[in-house]
Amino acid sequence: MDMLENQAAAESVDAVFQDLETLLMQNIIRHCQSYNQPIATDEWLLQMLAQIGQLTQENIQIIAQMTGLSQTAMERMLNETSEKALKEVEPALAYLTREGLAGKPVVLRKSKNVQETMSSMKRQTKSTLNLCNTTMLYKSKDAYKTLVNKVAADASEIANKQSFLDRLNVHATAATIGAESRQQAMRACIKEFVDKGIPAFVDKRGREWTPEAYVNMAMRNTAKNTADEAQSARCRDYGVHLIEIDSHSGARPKCAKDQGKIYDLDNGSGYTTDASGRKVRYYPWNSTSYGQPDGILGINCRHHKFPFFPGMSLQTYFPVEDQEASDRLYKQTQVQRALERDVRKQKRECMMYKELGDDEAFEQAAVQLKAKEAKLRSYVGDNEQLHRRKDREQVIGFDRKISAEAVAAHKAYTKAQNTDTIPLKDTVIHRSVGAKFKNYKVVDKTTGMEYEFAAGSRIQNSEVFAGKGTKHPLHEGVAEGLTEQYGGKISEWQHAKGHGTLIDPDTGEELRAEVHWFQEKSVGKVKFKVKEWLGEG
Repeated sequence: MDMLENQAAAESVDAVFQDLETLLMQNIIRHCQSYNQPIATDEWLLQMLAQIGQLTQENIQIIAQMTGLSQTAMERMLNETSEKALKEVEPALAYLTREGLAGKPVVLRKSKNVQETMSSMKRQTKSTLNLCNTTMLYKSKDAYKTLVNKVAADASEIANKQSFLDRLNVHATAATIGAESRQQAMRACIKEFVDKGIPAFVDKRGREWTPEAYVNMAMRNTAKNTADEAQSARCRDYGVHLIEIDSHSGARPKCAKDQGKIYDLDNGSGYTTDASGRKVRYYPWNSTSYGQPDGILGINCRHHKFPFFPGMSLQTYFPVEDQEASDRLYKQTQVQRALERDVRKQKRECMMYKELGDDEAFEQAAVQLKAKEAKLRSYVGDNEQLHRRKDREQVIGFDRKISAEAVAAHKAYTKAQNTDTIPLKDTVIHRSVGAKFKNYKVVDKTTGMEYEFAAGSRIQNSEVFAGKGTKHPLHEGVAEGLTEQYGGKISEWQHAKGHGTLIDPDTGEELRAEVHWFQEKSVGKVKFKVKEWLGEG
């Protein structure tokens, strides 16, 4: 089997573990839904950490449900791989028997060698997948603790910024500040959480492997080894014990010394003849680097072994031009898979924000999703040998409803991009001093006086007229200065305006004004100023 075939064989098992990862991540976010409740951040963190036991029990149930699917997919992969590999070698073995060059044939379904080989491969693979399950269970707990602790730490940092406190009413409580700051922190942490995911394997160097990376690699190698071992087992049925290892340029050091030679699976050594009658040497199989991770037929090894039939050996090399074309296609598929992986990650990010109930963050993530889907679509379209594989873009739980909402968000964004301004929803200035109460200081630069919006009023007729999403950039240095002062991303800042009702601090009179401000998705609204007085309310 070549690299493309191994990759295709691994996909079914790989897909199950990607779904498992998504379900575990959803469950973690589900436990964080109370991020915006009106309590102080320290209290919220204690509540979150107290849920670890319940979270772990739920994750055990999720893993148990998915284990049956992964086992079924694994057995199907191994059976299909061995069946294909055996079909490739069976005609030659039958011919050897008819010519008296091999032993009496053994009915395939009764072959003990093949049965024992397949049983061994299934045990090994099951052990590998069980290890992944165990790792993901413990790493999901670690991921949850890391997430809530980081949200709490980042929220405290945000709350301690004077700029943030200035945007809250002077009567705001610690609970109010905690809820507001956690919302900002949670948005920032979700992306990091999605990018890292839930590891399925930790190697000796401490590197954490995602389920897609590790399971895909493990199953590719398993498929390759299953094909090789099944063929070897069938050859033993016929008394054929010689194999040939192909060769290619750029081989790894341990593989380079073993490639292009003939070996005896029974560990004998000596000489035999090939199809041309030429005398060739064979070596004991246990003299190779087989069984070592970086050895012949090891992890990510591109070599293959083929039965060697004395006196009529089959051609096992590939023309250089064919190999180059295969390598080129393989590299293209790897780029495609990376783009597919970006799409799946972005879908997960959308789902996490949806689970949290953060509509604004969801809409922003949806815009990014459509951009990544467009990039994938363009790459596949530019390479005629590739075709779109929407099954590899799917994420469990990303249903038609969420998809439709993502499409709608992208359409709204695209429409805004084609206009001079972006309309905004009214901003409500609540009467209560509860968790959702927010007011803003508005400066009249002409007089230097500070105003606040009237409680119970709205900032109406609001729109973004410069910055992100519009045709008009901010003035040079403005976004950089805002980011330095308040945080956020330079590319995300917008300049907005609207009509609001202000309170004269001396007389209590209500005054109508056109107010301007800057805003950034993770920071909020800052630097309110009176642009023009509109007259009395």
